Amino acid sequence: WDMIYPAGERIDGMILWNGVPGGIKAIPGNYTARVKVGKDSAEVPFTVLADPNFKTTQADYEAQFALLNEMMTSFNDIQKGVKDIRNYRTQISDFVSRQGKDVPKDVKSFADSIQKKMTAVEETLYQTKAKSFQDVLNYPIRLNDKLAGVFRTANSGYFAPSKQSREVYAELKQQADAALAKLKEIKEKDIAAFNKMVREKELPVVK
Repeated sequence: WDMIYPAGERIDGMILWNGVPGGIKAIPGNYTARVKVGKDSAEVPFTVLADPNFKTTQADYEAQFALLNEMMTSFNDIQKGVKDIRNYRTQISDFVSRQGKDVPKDVKSFADSIQKKMTAVEETLYQTKAKSFQDVLNYPIRLNDKLAGVFRTANSGYFAPSKQSREVYAELKQQADAALAKLKEIKEKDIAAFNKMVREKELPVVK
């Protein structure tokens, strides 16, 4: 074990100026290793010691670890939101395309409305115009990229989180939560209503 927890959620083709948050290093403390071979297993306790070159207290390690975990969770929630949007968009687009010229006007209009709402949320979560690393110089980074930057700063050494890191993270999390709440509403209300509409017309639904 390299004492590093899993890195942030990646999305193929996504360009982030600050990159995907790297794994969080395990803090000093007592751990248990479980070795399993077939049906047999054994547990062995071990201790991760603090680097003596740093004068970081255990409380500082724990505070940093806790905040980094919160940041990682928020980043991954955003990434999952982007994936969900792209999944819904693909399903709705494929459905409308299959209907061809026979698609009812009200169904097509409702589908376009949902797509527009999801695009607005996606553009809040991620800079969709970023197709290369040059683009992130030309277009402002969005919430996931900003979160990755704050994470990198807070993870750049062994110390308790600064007041600035906490404040910036709190602001970004509030914005991310609001955007993801809009996405949840789209899923639970708009997409549900869309599915109901196409069922009533005896058409295939978006799953």
